[in-house]
Amino acid sequence: MSSILVSHLSFSYSTSVTVIDDASFTIPTGWTGLVGTNGAGKSTFLSLLAGELRPSEGLVTIDPSHAVVVTCDQRVDDLTQSIEQFSASWDVLDHRLRVQLHIDPIDLSRWASLSPGERKRWQIGAALAGEPDVLLLDEPTNHLDASGRRLLVDALRRFDGCGVVVSHDRQLLEELTTRTIRVHRGSVELWNGAYTAAKAGWESEAAETAASNERLRAEQRKLQRRLADRHQATAEKDARRVKERRAAGKHDLDTRGSAATYKHERGQKTGAQTVAKMNRRAAAVQDQLNQSAVPKDKGGSIDFPFEPARKEILARYRGPVDAGTHTLFDVDCVIRRSDRIHVAGLNGAGKSTLVTTLLGHLTIPHDRVLVLPQETTGNEARATLDAVRTLDPTERGSVLAIVAALGSDPASLLASDDPSPGEIRKLTLALGLGTRRWLLVLDEPTNHLDLPSIERVQTALVDYPGAVVLITHDEALAEAATTTRWSIGPEGITVDG
Repeated sequence: MSSILVSHLSFSYSTSVTVIDDASFTIPTGWTGLVGTNGAGKSTFLSLLAGELRPSEGLVTIDPSHAVVVTCDQRVDDLTQSIEQFSASWDVLDHRLRVQLHIDPIDLSRWASLSPGERKRWQIGAALAGEPDVLLLDEPTNHLDASGRRLLVDALRRFDGCGVVVSHDRQLLEELTTRTIRVHRGSVELWNGAYTAAKAGWESEAAETAASNERLRAEQRKLQRRLADRHQATAEKDARRVKERRAAGKHDLDTRGSAATYKHERGQKTGAQTVAKMNRRAAAVQDQLNQSAVPKDKGGSIDFPFEPARKEILARYRGPVDAGTHTLFDVDCVIRRSDRIHVAGLNGAGKSTLVTTLLGHLTIPHDRVLVLPQETTGNEARATLDAVRTLDPTERGSVLAIVAALGSDPASLLASDDPSPGEIRKLTLALGLGTRRWLLVLDEPTNHLDLPSIERVQTALVDYPGAVVLITHDEALAEAATTTRWSIGPEGITVDG
């Protein structure tokens, strides 16, 4: 039985930005989901669990101390030594895993042409073959079609160690996990239940906090009214006393005058004590409100500049679609300036290969096309950041406004040297929407995005008036943002719509 003890864990990349603040809990054997918005710190927390980062304060303790810890990154670019060893092994476990995941060692000879979904199955298979005590997964279902996803979930269910999975895939979290870690504005908390139950818990807590804050604000308004009334009453009494003393004359020193003065001064003292008490309570109420303040979620409506393409035909190709030396199928395809195309098919069917082929036969300038690949390398991410930084002020402002509307902080994103995959996807999409592109070619654009961001991207694509070619396994996104479906099969393309 393996577990992870998190004790008073804090982490900061700099003295001004705290990513994780004083987290303490135990992650037991079984699968635990790790959720949060893009940039919240999920991958950072996973790296702390893996020992790849050192905490600013606190400890991460793996039990037993000799436990084997394996991490699977989001990216699937590299054919690693562990994958090669897994492929070459005929150990009973390794063979069974390959059968379960529908992967064949002969496939490694064409690693460069394997789809990211096929590579992901190899990556997870190699991780499970290592028989780890602790398995840390970062977005394992990115790129997977429904069939590949089912194979992966079935394999992960057989894992009997301590597993933590970062995912925005609600179905995966419901099927696999029994606990949920939420990373939210520096706070990292463990909740009982899979995502739906855990979310209900933190939403209920947030609702209670909001109700409590509203009661405090109501009390605050009441105190402010009472203080205003008290100040007005005191001012009126002072004015009345001054008027009485002037009317009495300077020689009126009888007992009634002295008594009135005494009564007035005693009333002033009592009133001052009452005001001081109300001020203390008002300050306490404000402190409580400050401590429980809930910042507004980022994001908003998206406005972007656009001009229609000057040509009706944006790309045209007739001929074979080749993967290396192998012809997948023959096509006769056209992309027009008003087309909204969903490219669908199983992993490995040739969706990305088809789109790459079409991009080689554009009839418009390349700088009028935004291409968002399934995965972005570190060099590509830095190139995108540099491209945005060097835009003229008007275009840069437009792009960064879209970044903000998609739910990210433009300033911190541009200041980063290593943005998360989700953040760089938002920036790349904003670059296309904010710089008058005629054609968006998007390969699994919702990979790495949190759920609110997926909804915002969908809204942006629905509103975008140019041509869209969309490769996605997200049927809800495809239905909302496209009007034509190209289904890729062994015989080529079937067009619907």
